Amino acid sequence: MQVDPGTGNRDALTASKPKYAVVAIYLVTAFFYVIWRSGTLNPDAMIFSVTVFAAELFGIGTMLLLLHMCWRLPTRKAPPPPSGLTVDVFVTTYNEPMDVVRRTLVAAVRMGYPHVTWLLDDGNRAEMRDLAERLGCRYLARSENTDAKAGNLNNGLKHSTGSFVALFDADHAPHKRFLLETLGYFRDKNVAFVQTPQEFYNLDSFQHRVTRRKRNLWTEQSMFFNVIQPGKDYWNAAFFCGSCALLRRQALDEIGGFAAGSVTEDLHTSLRLHEKGYQSVYHPHALAYGIAVIDVAEYMRQRLRWGQGAMQVWRRERLLTNRNLTIPQRLNYFSSIITYFDGWQRAIFYTVPAVALLSGKLPINISVLEFLLIFLPYLAITFWTFGVITRGHGHLIFGEEYNFARFAVFCQSTFAFFRRRLRFVVSGKKRNPSSSTLAPLFPQIFILLLSAVAIPVGIFVHYRGGEPGAGRIDRQYILVWAGHEHCIQPSALYYC
Repeated sequence: MQVDPGTGNRDALTASKPKYAVVAIYLVTAFFYVIWRSGTLNPDAMIFSVTVFAAELFGIGTMLLLLHMCWRLPTRKAPPPPSGLTVDVFVTTYNEPMDVVRRTLVAAVRMGYPHVTWLLDDGNRAEMRDLAERLGCRYLARSENTDAKAGNLNNGLKHSTGSFVALFDADHAPHKRFLLETLGYFRDKNVAFVQTPQEFYNLDSFQHRVTRRKRNLWTEQSMFFNVIQPGKDYWNAAFFCGSCALLRRQALDEIGGFAAGSVTEDLHTSLRLHEKGYQSVYHPHALAYGIAVIDVAEYMRQRLRWGQGAMQVWRRERLLTNRNLTIPQRLNYFSSIITYFDGWQRAIFYTVPAVALLSGKLPINISVLEFLLIFLPYLAITFWTFGVITRGHGHLIFGEEYNFARFAVFCQSTFAFFRRRLRFVVSGKKRNPSSSTLAPLFPQIFILLLSAVAIPVGIFVHYRGGEPGAGRIDRQYILVWAGHEHCIQPSALYYC
């Protein structure tokens, strides 16, 4: 697919013939697997059995959404920037350390293309005012922190006049070519914003993994910025991630500024711009580097806020019935938001082996032969297809480790669907000694302890011939495999 040259090259990279074959095999296999699986429910434990089957169906559904979203990944080449445009650069801060903010301001001031750099300080700190003046930046603070970051940005819009606004969090230092490589897309009058990847330079953060043997770097957001966002871009559904982006002021004015109705103003603002018929652009080249959350506590807190904001947006915008969005856009937004219900699916799978071992009731009624000839091949094909569609960025082992780490906060975030007001929490940028507590991992510790107790108890009772051992021991092994069947679910909204 090609679009107007004003928005850069956007030739869609469709799957090759072998990839077509892999996906076709998966679709056929998944169809027959569901039919077969519906006949394997255990009538002696129907509620347990149906719950596990529902979790499997959820996994298949999210896999189909991933296939739709990421089948084509467009490539873009930035057009040259027009001359004479007016640009304001907003750097938002609340309580970040001086050295972090200074690094970002210095980089922002040095960007190519004429612009005005603003420090929007919701902390209203005298030292930040002095810093801005020393670096030649304009300083703006508020007496009240109404609407958190969205309110801070909207206050910046009221006091500035640039036709375009570049946004950076206090820790995201932009490359000098940021404006030069993003302004050209706005030759198309219908483009509302350009989003670039969010990269981080602190490789010791909780979300970074370095394989010593291959010396490869992998981050928990690799799949989002390398596969999910480009896939969304094909459907004009890439969304603004709160930083490392350039937006058209006119488009923002038409929707009343940055959306203030949720704790994820970025996702909400993107959706409202798409509702107005504007286009978005995802420029797939990193042009800014920031600080990833350091420890597990901050990581959990950040993911909880993202999930809560996603629930608020879903409730307020009625995604699936929103007639101002195209059907592909609805599916793309829905896939990003429903991924937080993945936490409930994981909770089911993680507790299945323990429940079965302690109760003697299996959620699946099959023979070892069926397990070997049907279940295992289906599992292998699912892994294979996931690797193909994620272009190697969906690391199975690392991905499952993070799935286990965050499943509880994902579950918690879904309750925000029923809450009207939530407090915006700024992510910490430095290691907090008090965050070394194991409190954020209590659910995971409980699952591990439950499993550790269930295995010897189940085996002991089985050999004693009691009720929990009613199922044959080989079927218990089948159960353990079943508990890990969908450990590769697409992470569609692990964003910003």
